[in-house]
Amino acid sequence: MLTGAAAHHVSGLSRDRRVWLAGFAFVAVLAGAASPKAAWAQNQPEGDRVERVLPTGDDWQIYVTYYPVFAAKESIAKDSPVVVLLHGDKENRLVWEGEKGLAPKLQHDGFAVITVDLRKHGQSTNVGRPSGDSPAGGKNTEGTNLQSADYRNMVEEDLVAVKKFIFELHQAKRLNMNKMGIVAAETSAAVAVCFADDDWKREPFDDAPADDMKTPRGQDVRALVLLSPPQKSRGLNFTESLGDVRNPDWNVAFLTLYGKLNKPDKNAIDTHKRLFTSTKANKDRIYLHGYNVNLRGTDLLGKHEVDAESTIVEFLKLHLKDIKDSPWRDRQSRLLKK
Repeated sequence: MLTGAAAHHVSGLSRDRRVWLAGFAFVAVLAGAASPKAAWAQNQPEGDRVERVLPTGDDWQIYVTYYPVFAAKESIAKDSPVVVLLHGDKENRLVWEGEKGLAPKLQHDGFAVITVDLRKHGQSTNVGRPSGDSPAGGKNTEGTNLQSADYRNMVEEDLVAVKKFIFELHQAKRLNMNKMGIVAAETSAAVAVCFADDDWKREPFDDAPADDMKTPRGQDVRALVLLSPPQKSRGLNFTESLGDVRNPDWNVAFLTLYGKLNKPDKNAIDTHKRLFTSTKANKDRIYLHGYNVNLRGTDLLGKHEVDAESTIVEFLKLHLKDIKDSPWRDRQSRLLKK
């Protein structure tokens, strides 16, 4: 149940560009050049964010910015949740930045954060760019000429590469990958939902005799925030995956925010109304709220009359940061340790 401030925000259900490149020592940690204990003692990131380029299986380069958890103890950092932020249509990862952006806000509240330029957006154009060379703003940068295959590859390649990066950070005890959330806007909301569906259907490694002892390969996405999800998305089975994510056995929480006065938003919500609203079986983990504004996607952020950031943070605290059933565990398959 939501109580106090969380009840107020979620029942009310009610963006300086700086890229800090971490010292080579931190990169060495992720590459395994130092032991975990030595790594913790001497290789804290030098800045408040780290830029990385992640290769995909189909030879794309996906640019991300990683906001680490700042914690005095390894035991605190390794239990920290991680939130992936996916931009909206014709946007890039800069929409989440700036002093008042959602990424630094979540970092300040104890979340590890990864902002992503999905393929054909921002720096992820598959054309070589100098490090730090990025579009000037968060909107209207690439994101054109997208094909059905691009959306499928965002799910099957881009986010898989992000998940591999999260695995590296998890094994370095910088976060807990089993406390993973995704905030996604517009078409990226469909990408996030379909990725979560795939993630929950991944079978564990066959590295132990009993199922409950096997090392999991998925079931890590525990919370989803959808900003103005689409009515449909090319190349993706959005409706089907949305129905899967509602499975009470998976216990994935999701929060959907939209503009009531925005026609595309209203049409999308009308189409998926049943899937966006709670039932008796999931009333404590599925929330739908419309604001009386003609805004959609990331334009819902940074508006005093909406205060969507507070709603999102309280939701992620309750359904990600505060969950007690997902302690850190080694996620390296026993089969690969032999």
